[in-house]
Amino acid sequence: MKTMILHDERGHILSVSKVGDLKAAGSKFTSVGMVPGAGQHLIEVELSAEDERRALRDLHDAYRVERLSQRLVKKSH
Repeated sequence: MKTMILHDERGHILSVSKVGDLKAAGSKFTSVGMVPGAGQHLIEVELSAEDERRALRDLHDAYRVERLSQRLVKKSH
């Protein structure tokens, strides 16, 4: 599943949303999305099969964004 991740300059995840087909979902909107504010960045990632089964809110607790590679990495707690 493709997912959009909005994060800050330190890699903290601020928001997560699924990438989907609006028309197939029955929406009348042609596009939706997040707009990064000052000091925020937006990336698109493909979630693993394991992470697809998680609630999107759980990604906030389990991951951060590695800024150089633009990918999710597990947090060390």
